Amino acid sequence: MKKHLMIFVVALVAIAIAVPALAAVEFKYGGQFRVRFESEDNVFDGTNDAGFYGNNVGAAYTGSNDNRRFIDQRLRLYFSFIASKNLKVVVKWEMGDAVWGMSANTGSSVGNTGANAGGNVGADAVSVEVKNAYIEFNIPQTPTTAIIGVQSINLLDSWVLDDDFAAAMFVTKFDPFKITVGYVGGQYGWERRFDATNELAGTNANYNVDTVVVAADYAEGPFKATLLTLFQDAHNSDVSINPTTLNTPVRNYTGIADVTTAGGLANPFPFTSNLQPRNNYLFDLGFNFTYKVDWLLAYINFVKNFGSADLVTSDHLLPSQPGGPLKLQSVDYTGFMVDAGVTYFCGPWTANIGGFYTSGPDISNDPDLNGVIRTATTKDMPTKPTDTPFGGLASKDVNWFTYPLATAKYFSEIIGGGVLGDDIYAVRGYKYNTTGNPNIGQTGDSVYWRGYGFPTNLWTVTVGGSYQLAEQTKLSASYWYFGTANEVPVSYNSKTGLYNMSGSIGHELDFYVDQGIVDGLVLTLVGAYLIADDAFCPLPVPTNTSRAFLNNPIYGNNHADDAWELGARLQWNF
Repeated sequence: MKKHLMIFVVALVAIAIAVPALAAVEFKYGGQFRVRFESEDNVFDGTNDAGFYGNNVGAAYTGSNDNRRFIDQRLRLYFSFIASKNLKVVVKWEMGDAVWGMSANTGSSVGNTGANAGGNVGADAVSVEVKNAYIEFNIPQTPTTAIIGVQSINLLDSWVLDDDFAAAMFVTKFDPFKITVGYVGGQYGWERRFDATNELAGTNANYNVDTVVVAADYAEGPFKATLLTLFQDAHNSDVSINPTTLNTPVRNYTGIADVTTAGGLANPFPFTSNLQPRNNYLFDLGFNFTYKVDWLLAYINFVKNFGSADLVTSDHLLPSQPGGPLKLQSVDYTGFMVDAGVTYFCGPWTANIGGFYTSGPDISNDPDLNGVIRTATTKDMPTKPTDTPFGGLASKDVNWFTYPLATAKYFSEIIGGGVLGDDIYAVRGYKYNTTGNPNIGQTGDSVYWRGYGFPTNLWTVTVGGSYQLAEQTKLSASYWYFGTANEVPVSYNSKTGLYNMSGSIGHELDFYVDQGIVDGLVLTLVGAYLIADDAFCPLPVPTNTSRAFLNNPIYGNNHADDAWELGARLQWNF
């Protein structure tokens, strides 16, 4: 009894000592809960022809159409531990998106782990993610605030960066200016080496992606402006030069492939079977100008890609090998984008007009290529430095607008992610799978154009508006026309040996009803329809480049069909 009493007294003393310390730290919390109901058709593959491209992004050819219906949910919890105005720690957790009826993020029935787990019977799952964990403090005797750790970063209205990153950012304020300087650890490469029984892991800086950001913001009265520079050193990886690396979340590199006891070091980031980048440097220069008063908002964004990368043969990957890698040529980053819009506010009414343009690849339409037409990579290694490494490209440079790792640019509902569609990738690019069938996805050998996340070879004009029907009810609608900056192949003409090209993706109509329920809980009803033109469903990469093979109707006809989405989102921000 005396022993138990002593333990109780010690516990009370510990609590008494801890309470003053805890009282000195202010605690704040918040978060977001949402549930989404969605039904859609032709968003992935752009056609009603079942099995033409496969029914999932990056999935194997299945022979079925992509009409989908599902329910998902997500919970985010935000916690701030505040010592004073000079110091705080922030932690943000995320549970989901859990898809109802799904046991695991692979869609299998084994294991309740991963971001999509926890929706099946017996739904308890391991699906908690740490979204943010950082410390923020003011540096004494300076106007600078440091933010160090895993944090959310948005640069230039999501046109450069918009994601969660491990980073160290330093923000200095000199009213009306704000200067931001930071380092982002986009990716740290690592390698695995084996002997007969042991595995040893270590870092390999050759495959790091290191990013430095410098931005100057100006805000005075109705005027805001930003001048941004970003430098990404992707070292020897194919990040940014290969559009299949542009995913949100970013592609998960697992390091250099297993090395057997026989020796040899494989490259884990295959650009092509014969070519590898070296000295891969991307430099972005961008600016924003915004004017906002009570009745008007106008803005313009612009970003230009600079930088270069060397392309070398992959026959000599190790510096110790005689001669080292053979440099074939250098490619330059030359892409750009421009985005502008105006919104007019008048009582319960708003009206907007705008659009953006992202540069695209110059696709060759030469019959001598005999059907080989790709926009990013090729299986064919150049034989001399003057050859293009990109097969059907008319230019050897990366002249489509590309991105550092990583962003998530939203715009329209179907092509641009919207309220319901941020779980899909509006990518139009194709690859060979093991059976020789083409399928669509972010893992393809080529990307003709892209929508949500990383828009490229895409332009749009939009007009829309909203009406506040009642205090808790708002109606919104928008029209979007989408086209490609450079035309893409949509069918093959066997008579001429040329491709029929198109730059028209289609007309998208989006409708929304926002209805307040209670205490900030909002129900959003969504309807979207895309009247598709030919470029919505471009030609898959032929599995055989002979003229006889291309005479098959699958390549001689265009297969674009209309797409639609219907759904609802129930969301509470607290």
